[in-house]
Amino acid sequence: MAKDFKEKIITINLSKVFEKPVTKRVIGAKHIICEGVKKETRLEEFKISNELNELLWCRGRYNSARKITIKVVKDKDIARIMLPTEKYEPKQTKKAVKGEKEVTPTEAKVVDTTASKTEEKAKEKKTAAKK
Repeated sequence: MAKDFKEKIITINLSKVFEKPVTKRVIGAKHIICEGVKKETRLEEFKISNELNELLWCRGRYNSARKITIKVVKDKDIARIMLPTEKYEPKQTKKAVKGEKEVTPTEAKVVDTTASKTEEKAKEKKTAAKK
């Protein structure tokens, strides 16, 4: 039986993917990765990170990799599958205590001023052309 773990690094052989039809190789690779993680961790639910998904699809639908090394992080009863270089930080929800307001982290918004300036210039040119 699988021991309790928080984080595991696994290398999965994807050579069985090449037995599938050419058009379904990357889709089959995702299934093989999930089966390998299920066998190693005994967890039923999986979430694949965007970076891992992009790595699988970067070679196209027809050309899959032969092997892949992944990191599996256990988050409650969900296995999060990601690349070994990725870092996972679980979301922490803070509950409001009596008499205190709930604290939520503010996200810094990056404002793209160049796009708004170019839009203003385009509008000015259109109005000048109409006159």
